[in-house]
Amino acid sequence: VAQVAHREQRIQARESEIKNLEVLLETEAGMKRAAEEKSAGLIQELEKMRAQFLELQVGNERLSQQVDALQHQVFGEETLKAAFEDYKRQQDQMVEQRCTKMDARLDAMSIDFDEELYPHMLTAIACRRWVIGHGLCLATMKCAESLEMKQAFADVVSAGIAKGMSKGLKHGVEHGHAQRTIESLEAYDPEAEAKFSAALQSLKDLKLPLLDQLEGLKDAPMDVIMTSLYLEDDTGDDAPQFIRDLRPGSS
Repeated sequence: VAQVAHREQRIQARESEIKNLEVLLETEAGMKRAAEEKSAGLIQELEKMRAQFLELQVGNERLSQQVDALQHQVFGEETLKAAFEDYKRQQDQMVEQRCTKMDARLDAMSIDFDEELYPHMLTAIACRRWVIGHGLCLATMKCAESLEMKQAFADVVSAGIAKGMSKGLKHGVEHGHAQRTIESLEAYDPEAEAKFSAALQSLKDLKLPLLDQLEGLKDAPMDVIMTSLYLEDDTGDDAPQFIRDLRPGSS
């Protein structure tokens, strides 16, 4: 009986051990499944990380290419900047040299102006003053001495006198007591007013040779213009004082 009881105990212990082993196997199987699932998740994450790593490598290569391009561009810009600065330096030197030459030329021109041009300017100013102050007077007097001017002026005076006489005769006949007509008077000229107007117009239209002569001498030296304005009858020492005062030598 004791042996049977001992055997049953051993059997129960075996069964209990088997149950424990089954539970342990189930636990290990669950842990294995969990490990496999976790391993599958890790594998997926690893694949994702590999894909991301590849993308990062591609991006890194692109960035490297962009960096190389930027480096080349910067190098080119630096080279261009250096060339531009060198060109600017050369241009500055050229401008400085030209300015130096221009300053020297201006100094020389200033000296020439003071030594050569200024005396000529003074002479020209004096000549212009003589022309304005005395030359115009001489030109007017010379025009008045021309035969054409004298004749035209005499015609105007004669026509004016005839016009005045005709008007006086007409007035006397119209307001007098004489029984005479204006046409019967020999001194009366019915065309006196028309003749006076014609003579006056001829005087206005008169062209003086002196003006044409002066027009032709507009580019001539001043002494030639002065000589052309001398009065033919007043070139000697017996000329009136106001005429001698108009000569170039007296100005």
